[in-house]
Amino acid sequence: MPSRPASSAPLVAGQVAEPVRAAFNREHALFSHHRYVQALDLLTELLARPDLTARQRIEALCRKADCLEHLQRPRQAVELLRKVTRSYPDDVLGFSLLGEYLYEVMDDCRGALRALRRALKLNPKDPDSLWWKGQVYQLGLSRFGAARKAYQAALEADAGYAPAMDSLAVICEAQGRWIEAIDWRKAHYRRTRHAHDLVQVAELYLRVGNVPAAAKYARQAARREPGDAAAWLALAKAMTAARRFARGAGALARFARLADPKTGPFAYSRDFAWLEPLLERPDVRRILPRIPKR
Repeated sequence: MPSRPASSAPLVAGQVAEPVRAAFNREHALFSHHRYVQALDLLTELLARPDLTARQRIEALCRKADCLEHLQRPRQAVELLRKVTRSYPDDVLGFSLLGEYLYEVMDDCRGALRALRRALKLNPKDPDSLWWKGQVYQLGLSRFGAARKAYQAALEADAGYAPAMDSLAVICEAQGRWIEAIDWRKAHYRRTRHAHDLVQVAELYLRVGNVPAAAKYARQAARREPGDAAAWLALAKAMTAARRFARGAGALARFARLADPKTGPFAYSRDFAWLEPLLERPDVRRILPRIPKR
């Protein structure tokens, strides 16, 4: 999911032991280290202070909902966000977060769309709300056309909005639009520099039969993240498709060493279809039992 920016409201002058923004920063640090109870307590203290601006109070309440959700108290999180939208009916963040939580936590697609439409009525160009609207259409309702429009609108609002690029790549791949999926994966990589995108580009190039391009991007992924097992599996398939069997076997051995037998990544039957020319090699036969399979 996309991260939401912290409030940029100015600090309120006052005789306090800790500036408001410093308290928010401390809460973010606690949250990022999974210390949700302590973060929640700090937010409760912060909300009792008289020197918060309205914008800071909204931010604190929304952060509190996030803590509640991570503490496995989703209904309390949703109810808190409902109160935020009632108390601050002209603020986008409360409605946007409510839409996100209704979909992600409560599996309430209709309620989520109502909240997100309200957020977009307040700010038609809020990329987070547009992206979540796309998620509800794509994953909740399987309405890919409506999802695509929402993601494209998010990119019109913010041309660098990476989550929409990633989601468009997923939709294109699901629809067999390989070349368009490659373009969106590359765009997402330029924004995030994640090796996962290079792996996906390599896989897509294999599907369209461009083996040299698949090998190029798989090598880039393995160089960028040498500890990423998926990158080595992609490289093993690309090298095998290029008939560079020794390199393919070496990459597969690296995959076998790096992949966790319980959590993966796993090799599926579609992967072994690419690897078939290697399977009778003695060095590959020795490592086959160590390859996590599904």
